[in-house]
Amino acid sequence: MNVNFTIFKNNVSWDALIHQLNSDVLLRNILMKGELDSFDIDFSYCEETGKGSITNSNNQPIGDFSISF
Repeated sequence: MNVNFTIFKNNVSWDALIHQLNSDVLLRNILMKGELDSFDIDFSYCEETGKGSITNSNNQPIGDFSISF
């Protein structure tokens, strides 16, 4: 499956090919390319829409992602 990431700060976005959707895989991709100041982040995902959000430790949105097959 393909994941399209967008980090709002600096308007950074990229695609990544993943084989399993879980927070460890998402975090690894964000740590490599996300240009974040903090790594204390959380994910939420909606299976119906194929879209998710990335939030910081204050539960503020810092990015989003979408899944395609």
